[in-house]
Amino acid sequence: MTRRFAGAGGLSLVEVTIMLLVLMTLTGVLAPSIMDFVHDAQWVKAKEDCDAIGVSVVRLTRDVGPCLKFDGKGSCTRANRVDLLYSNGPDVTPDDVGGEASAGFDGGGTTASALNWHMDDSRGDSMERHLVDNGGGAGYPAPADLGTDLYAGPGADFGWRGAYVSSPIGPDPWGHRYLVNSVFLAVARDADAGSGEGQRSGGWSHDAFCISAGPNGQFETPFGGNAAHGVHRRGDDLIFIISGDTR
Repeated sequence: MTRRFAGAGGLSLVEVTIMLLVLMTLTGVLAPSIMDFVHDAQWVKAKEDCDAIGVSVVRLTRDVGPCLKFDGKGSCTRANRVDLLYSNGPDVTPDDVGGEASAGFDGGGTTASALNWHMDDSRGDSMERHLVDNGGGAGYPAPADLGTDLYAGPGADFGWRGAYVSSPIGPDPWGHRYLVNSVFLAVARDADAGSGEGQRSGGWSHDAFCISAGPNGQFETPFGGNAAHGVHRRGDDLIFIISGDTR
């Protein structure tokens, strides 16, 4: 004999329809809150990443000197100085730069060429090489390798001591590179003579900072910031100041 239990026949069409209506209503009510949570989480992640990159660059420069170089054993010349650090992610193009940042920065004898955020491939180098693997092992000297050098520092007190941050680095939560305008960390040895902006006896009144282009993917904060007045973030960019006025 077959026995039947209450509810064994499944849900009726009316019950299914009511459940779907309830689910649709809940989705409509909760969706904005969920999206707000996602957006907030992205901003927090970008801020934490930029903070970590910035602190890592500070630690690196304390160990190897203020000038980041393509050839870590070479001199801090305009050609050898890394003017831009970039994380993993797609190359930055001129279309990714907007607003006040479109003007760029004219080195005027203190840099190898004019600079802007989209120069990441021509005047930049990857954060991984400097902060994680020391150029694959052939970059900056280790402390034990250094003799007494006026620029690099004496012996065991200086040298690459990384890794300074975990790999991989970036991209930001919106899929774009983190960038650092590292040119403003040091003056090149072969820059024009004088005590002016970026010259051999001068320094920089520009800030070096880590930047994320934010949700819109546009770098809108000028590469050189606002000389002698600090950096004012533009658009939805997110920045972390690494080094201020060095003059």
